[in-house]
Amino acid sequence: MKPTIFQPVSLAIGLRYAGARGSNRFASFVSLFSTFGIAIGVMALILVSSVMNGFEGQLKNRILGVIPHAIVTGADDRLANWEGLPEQLLRWPHVQAVAPLVQSEAMVQTRGELAAVVMQGIDPDNFPAHDLLRRSLKNAGLDKLQAGQFNVILGAQLARQLDVLPGDQIRIISSEGSRFTPMGRTPSQRLFNVVGTFEVGADVDDQLLFTHMEDARRLLRYPAGTVSGLRLWLDDAFNIDVLPKADSLGKDLVLQDWRRERGELFQAVAMEKHVMSLMLVLIVMVAAFNILSALVMVVLDKQGEVAILRTMGMNRGGILRIFMVQGAWSGFWGAIIGSLLGVLLASYVNPLLDLLHLNLYMAAGGRGLPVIVEPGQIAQITLGALLISFLATLYPASRAVQIRPAEALRYE
Repeated sequence: MKPTIFQPVSLAIGLRYAGARGSNRFASFVSLFSTFGIAIGVMALILVSSVMNGFEGQLKNRILGVIPHAIVTGADDRLANWEGLPEQLLRWPHVQAVAPLVQSEAMVQTRGELAAVVMQGIDPDNFPAHDLLRRSLKNAGLDKLQAGQFNVILGAQLARQLDVLPGDQIRIISSEGSRFTPMGRTPSQRLFNVVGTFEVGADVDDQLLFTHMEDARRLLRYPAGTVSGLRLWLDDAFNIDVLPKADSLGKDLVLQDWRRERGELFQAVAMEKHVMSLMLVLIVMVAAFNILSALVMVVLDKQGEVAILRTMGMNRGGILRIFMVQGAWSGFWGAIIGSLLGVLLASYVNPLLDLLHLNLYMAAGGRGLPVIVEPGQIAQITLGALLISFLATLYPASRAVQIRPAEALRYE
């Protein structure tokens, strides 16, 4: 004799209806179709979200790994008497390292080429070991940037654009250090030696060059001890909002961050993520509407059985729960199957593309689509699909509650 397993009557009947084909084969087909629709929508949403996370993470690591996360400077973009500030800034939350920086826009000239760049004068001794620049140097180290030698390290794309190699010379021209002469205003300029290149696989490869801080200061004619500002490295560049205000240090200081130059790029990426997610959520909603339509047909098909249950004493809440369980069952399996397939496909999307001989994306330092699977995001997508499926059951279940036993059994 099999042991008896007790469970709520509404749950037992709802699961029985969900697993039975019934006389309305078309309703059963629509219900099965809606389950696959939710599974496909959830799978696509997880895959696309993971790839977009990968692209955003790649941009974050490559671009924000080279440009300053934040700079504390003065109102005139210069900072003097800054020696005591790094210790105070290191006490700020999420700040990992602080170093002086001399930064300016400039022009680079070779025999036949001219390019606009951003020159960063750095102190290699105070440059953190975890910085992306150190890891992306192709044929040089930061130790080659010695004060007084006027050496520079260029982005690889900029070096190709200027057609220069390590050992060549370039002329750096800056209007910031210009002087008035009898011939008019003359920009500051000097020959620098190319000692190496770096490449991170982003647009900064053709925009940045690095030199020693003292050499940059002499080119820009800064007074002794003056820098453009103090560069801050954060544990996460997106934590910039939690930093205190620069004037909290009690001086006439300004806090500039990466959003001033790169904020629009990351806003565009975030907007693209949201729009694509919205489009895929609509797929899930269409599948949920299929659950609604299938459940309406099931309610019409089960009117007699509902009437019998009502005459046997089942209340309106019990009838409501029966059809809510039946409809949510399809959404449950669709969300679970879609989540599993989405994680599996996101984890093996690049081997699958290689198997199909498809190369949708190639960047420096790697091959294939960048993918970042976030468990919290997957949980949100799965719970969202379950919620949409549950909401789709409310209207058909409320219709079942309105069935009048006398009218439903009149012709039985």
